[in-house]
Formats: sequence, C-alpha cells, structure tokens
Amino acid sequence: MRSVLPILFLTALLPACTDTTPAASATESGGDTATETSDDSTSTGSDGETSTNTSDGQDPPGDVDRVCDLIRAACERQVACGHAVVNNNPGDVDACVAQQQCESTSDVLALPNVELDPDAIQTCIAALEATSCGELAAQGLGVDEACQHYLVGTLGAGESCHGGSVSDCAPGLSCVFTDDTCPGTCTAPAPACSEGSCGPAAFCGSNGECQRRAELGAACDETLIDFTNLSDDPCAVGAHCADSVCVADLAADAACWGEGLHACGPGAACVCADPDACETDADFTCGPPRAAGEPCNMAFDCAEGLYCDFEQGGRCAARKGLGEACDDSVGACLHPLTCVDGACDDEAPIVTEVPLLAEGERCDEGGSCPLGSTCTCDDANCTDQHCAAAPGLGESCEAQLKADYTPFACSQGLCDVFAGNVCVLPAAAGEPCPVDGFTFACVSLICVGGECASAGETLCQE
Repeated sequence: MRSVLPILFLTALLPACTDTTPAASATESGGDTATETSDDSTSTGSDGETSTNTSDGQDPPGDVDRVCDLIRAACERQVACGHAVVNNNPGDVDACVAQQQCESTSDVLALPNVELDPDAIQTCIAALEATSCGELAAQGLGVDEACQHYLVGTLGAGESCHGGSVSDCAPGLSCVFTDDTCPGTCTAPAPACSEGSCGPAAFCGSNGECQRRAELGAACDETLIDFTNLSDDPCAVGAHCADSVCVADLAADAACWGEGLHACGPGAACVCADPDACETDADFTCGPPRAAGEPCNMAFDCAEGLYCDFEQGGRCAARKGLGEACDDSVGACLHPLTCVDGACDDEAPIVTEVPLLAEGERCDEGGSCPLGSTCTCDDANCTDQHCAAAPGLGESCEAQLKADYTPFACSQGLCDVFAGNVCVLPAAAGEPCPVDGFTFACVSLICVGGECASAGETLCQE
C-alpha cells in the first residue's frame, strides 16, 4: 500500500477547507506578480487590484488557479480509476476538487520566501495523465518529483529562515534551528542518521535527521516518528509521545494497550502474559520484553536488538545487518536498512504499482480498495482482511488502521492518525479544531488554543 509520506506532504501543501473566497492577489499577500509581455494590458479596478488581460481577452492563470488545475487533473484521474489519488471521496470530479479546496493555497503562497513553480505544475499534470491507475493508487502525487515540489522556498544555503508549513529554504535545504532559537539557517542535509546514532539527547527521525528529544510536558512531533526505528523515542528518558505531548511512562504492570509504542519506557514492553491467548485490551500490561526465541505479538515486544519474526510463528529473533537474509516483519533489518528481495538493503524499495481491488475482495496482501471503501479487519486478530465501506466524518477509523495504516481510511476527509483516529475534514486557519498539537483536522496540521493555525503562524517567532 501507499506510503503515508506523500499523503502528509499533500495535506500540508494542498489545503482543504470550507472557505471558497477567491484567493488574495499577489499584491495583497506580499508576493511577486509575474507579468506576461505580449500584447497584454493592465488595468486597476475600483478595489485597487491590478489585473492583466491577454490579447485574447482572457485573464492569465494565477498561481492558485494553476494549483487548482493540478488538483482537477488528479481528481479526474481518481474518478476515472475509481481508486484514491488525493482523497477517498466516492463522489464525482467536482466533489473531489471541492474537498481539497485548492483556493486556500493562497495562505501558503502568502508566506515570505515561498513561490510556485509553474513548470512543475505542468510536469505533474502530464505525469498524472500518463500514469496507470495501479501506479496512482500506490503513489498518489508521489508519481513524479514535480508533484511534490511545485511550492518551493527561495532562500539559499546559509541564509536565515523561519521554517513554516512549506519550508522557506530552497529544495535540497532544511531550516535548521540551533537550541530552538529563531531564526534558523538553511542547511544542506547531513548524512542520514540511524537508530541509536543521535546520542541520548536526540533521536533519529523519519526524515533521516537527528531531532532533539522533548522534555516531559513539552510538545513532540509525531510526524517524525519512524516505525522501523524500534528503540528511538521523540521524548526524553522517562516520557513517551502521546497526542503530540510528552507524558510520563507507565508503571510496571499498568494496562498499556493503545497507549503508544514506547509507553512502558526503556527496558520494558507492552506484552501479553500468554501471547497465544490475547483476547482483550486488558491482557496487555507493561512488563519485561521478550528474549530471543520467546513468543511475541509485535516487534516492540522484543528486547533491544530483537524483532518479532512472524515467519517463524511469532518469535523474537536477532535483527539483521546489511546483506543478511530477512523477511517482511517490521524491524527485521537494523534501521535504516530495508528488506529487499529477501536481504537487508540500504536502498528502500518504492511500491510503484498495486492491484486494483473491488469492494468485498481480500486485501491481506495489499492492493487498493475502491473509492469509499478501505481495507478492514474481519476479526479481532486481523487474520482476514477485506475491502469494506470506510467510516464517514466524525466516525472512528481506529479499527481500519489495524489493516492498513493510512490517512485514507475514511470515505471523506482523512483519518486523524495524530489525534484520536477520527475521520476529519481539514479546516482553514481560525476554524475550530478538537485537539491542540499536530492534527489532520487543520490545513496547517497545527491546532493552537482550539483553532487551526494559519500557514504564517507555523513560522518560528523571533
């Protein structure tokens, strides 16, 4: 199934909200205005806005219009394929486009030092039109690099930056903050980190960079958690990340099911006393991790350096190094290695195409369920999975995540994997949001004081 990363990127760059007000002009937002130089003429309206007319009497497309053209192209392919590309909405093209609300891209374009690349838009649209349905179902807007880099920062290496929902640094650079002070500096990425390589005060994030661990009570960034990294945690020793906040680890013998991967703390695991008879949530408590050869239910049950080998009936086994034989069990290879064709490799494979399934078909071995449905467990142990109707807005999507961990587990909007696992429709800046911190309930992915933050409010403050 499709990686979550392209979906997260899409959510950050293509806001979905209920505001249909036309985007502000480049003059109002502080951006630059591109002027065409044929036989065009300009005029100023009574509201002070400047418009440019082409020789055929038509206004040239603005940046927001270009983004909306891309979204419409993606939605046309989604409807034609009958499988999710930008959302899981089973409606027509207009319904698909409306859910994305591409007009609110103006909020991102109003950020300083961020601009749109029109050539990337056209390259992306061409790629969408030329790509098969199986490839689109697997990759979404990850089918072409241009689809992920049409909104780009303009600052060069060494320049001061403020981050933001779209980085103000040019592609290939990151806004790096020293001791959490603002502004940061646009910096070329260091070599990718690995599990345990960042020292006791930092962890290796999903972006391949060492990230400072947050203290108890401080915010933690769940988007940076790499689930193949079995030991690193975004919070300081004695705490774990829950709903985007570092909270105290659970005590020995405490009930732990659903409390987070590292809720029991270092040297402990959320385990079932009898791995062959785990029927209820209450069967899982904090206790010593499993040793090599002992039965397990998941990778995090096992002691340091071990993983749960499901091909051997669910037994803890030593994790494998580069070139060693492996299977598809989570954590089989030492992070950041990946199991490729039965051997641990330092190049992660990309799922380029998946089978297109029909509602009711089995989805145990992957594949894309049709629009409005999602891969769903048939029983508590999730041994059988079929494509079934996806939950709607406001409904829980937690059960569906057991079969396929994707924000597309809802028939509309997104499954808020950061906050409560409920189906939400991302809202515009200033609109109410249920949980402070990281959330899919907001276009900006950030909820502050019960309201969705604007793209500008995601910039660091000096």
